[in-house]
Amino acid sequence: MAPKAPSPPPSFTHTLILGGGISGLAAASTFHRCAPSSPLLILDANTSIGGVWATENLYPGLKSNNLLGTYEYSDFPMHGEEYGVKVGEHIPGTVIHEYMEQFVDWAGLREHLRLRTRVLGAEETEGGKGWVVQCLETGEDGTQKNYEIRCEKLVVATGLTCVPMPIRFAGQENFDAPIVNFASLAKVAKTLVADENVKHVTIYGGSKAAHDCVNMFAQAGKRVTWVIRCSGHGPSWMAPAYVYLGPFRCWLEKLTTTRFFTWLSPCVWGDADGFGWIRGYLHGTKLGRKVVDGFWGTLSEETLKQTGLSDGNEELKKLAPLESAFWYAGGLGILNYEQDLYGFVRSGAVQVVRKDVVGLENGGTVRFADAELMKTDALVCSSGWRFDSGVSLGPEEKLAGWGVPSTKYSRGQKEDWEALNERADEEILERFPTLATAPVMEPDPLLVDPVDVGIDQERGPTVKDKYAPWRLWRSIAPPSQVVSGKRNLVFLGMLFNITTVVRAEITSLWAYAYLHDLLKQPLESLSTKDKARLEIDFPGLSGDAKARQEATERVMYDTALFNRFGKWRCAMGYGARAPDFVFDSVPFFDLLLGDLGLRSWRKGWGWVGEVFGGSYGQSDYRRLVDEWLAMRAGGVGGAMNGNE
Repeated sequence: MAPKAPSPPPSFTHTLILGGGISGLAAASTFHRCAPSSPLLILDANTSIGGVWATENLYPGLKSNNLLGTYEYSDFPMHGEEYGVKVGEHIPGTVIHEYMEQFVDWAGLREHLRLRTRVLGAEETEGGKGWVVQCLETGEDGTQKNYEIRCEKLVVATGLTCVPMPIRFAGQENFDAPIVNFASLAKVAKTLVADENVKHVTIYGGSKAAHDCVNMFAQAGKRVTWVIRCSGHGPSWMAPAYVYLGPFRCWLEKLTTTRFFTWLSPCVWGDADGFGWIRGYLHGTKLGRKVVDGFWGTLSEETLKQTGLSDGNEELKKLAPLESAFWYAGGLGILNYEQDLYGFVRSGAVQVVRKDVVGLENGGTVRFADAELMKTDALVCSSGWRFDSGVSLGPEEKLAGWGVPSTKYSRGQKEDWEALNERADEEILERFPTLATAPVMEPDPLLVDPVDVGIDQERGPTVKDKYAPWRLWRSIAPPSQVVSGKRNLVFLGMLFNITTVVRAEITSLWAYAYLHDLLKQPLESLSTKDKARLEIDFPGLSGDAKARQEATERVMYDTALFNRFGKWRCAMGYGARAPDFVFDSVPFFDLLLGDLGLRSWRKGWGWVGEVFGGSYGQSDYRRLVDEWLAMRAGGVGGAMNGNE
């Protein structure tokens, strides 16, 4: 069959979803179920659906951190026997892709999907009633077509790992050996593995992705040098899927979603679970903090013992995390390999080097900060991501108000956020004194995420810019639109946590309700202290004007509180730049379900079920959309405060 040219695109759709990964498909399914007759379109730049699980992103050995049963849509279970995956096994990337293809058909999304389509930019229409999105679509035959689509609601679901940080080493143009960015690994992995001239591969980075690279090339029989810089956060915290806490063998992922264990993690939104008094005791008293410290100390010690990183091997010591597991979130990874990764280190097949690389030279030579030189046949860099949506939303002056990382903060916006940050820091450290002992802090200035923006023709490759963190209300909605009452833009997947699919489903339902003014109770009342401050800052306000100002204060402060909490809580993770959490997923879901007017205690038997009912998972949130629609049909719920 001859390759196809692109079919004619629609000129308008009510809802446009950017991204065909886990979050994008969850959003599409949810929006389609809530409004089956409403025009809906999904755009994705890849040739297949799946996002990180698209066929072009699958490299040899790629598997989920999750075990079978915890990486699937709630209403579309993944039956392991159909895919050759057994209970207790990690899921191969090829299986996840196949499952997602089947989900697209089950959810009736195939006709709403356009692949091979890159979004060049999007601009809000005059009056803020919608968006104009510029697209470039490439057909199977290579034919390209530019067009624009207008929509009323824009859902950006591209996630935080779609734009890789560029590789920029001094002298790399003379390196004379392959330099591979991890983001492109799938395209060249098989070639490098099969190339007999590539005998020595150097992996640069300490992330879970770097662990995957080391495992792949070591399994292929290559000699591997694993370089982890001294100036960074060190190796990721790696753990087996099951860990021992004393005599108890615990499924780590289930541990993070068990109500009791979530109380042992300080969390600014934790009181949404209805157990604030327990959290207050555990984190607000010396005895309580001793219990919390004991748990995290035991978890860290037992994990290191089980992985062998504390067994005295000098090479393995270089892979030990720098701090307690308490301070990691997105930096947590699972040892999901068929062979013992650390066995390659013990045998000498993998050499670990803890040095900074300062440049590359000809002949495949790597220069370290101590002036030592090393030759290699290939360099694979796990250099991280820009934490950018990959979508240009103009004009740039609006980005700060939308909560998108930006360099265009006005003086007034900077001052406002600095004041909010100061208040948030005060509350966080008062409620959770342990966080004041964070081992490594991201830089304190407003702009915290260094990004290499290109090469200046006169000054060379040294021009850098800095981007502010993501600042979204509930990690989903632009704060400026929340307070203005405008409802045309949401972001999904702009956070890190391991309950990926359930989170995608709940945030998608929240996003639909928000965009259509159907949230039940999204705004908490101000504290007595904040009300007193409001009276001083805005004297004479009353009635609707006072209610609007209170709503604005609450939204902006909550947004700052979420952002600053991540900075303190996940000092060894990514929390200063985007929401990053592990043990705090269930209370986050509680918060969103409360906004939706749905019950968050879903185990039955009241508090007894919550305490003794085991971990939360897909089965607890099954048919959630139907539950919400039934509630709406019964007339329950209402418009957002200030927008009635």
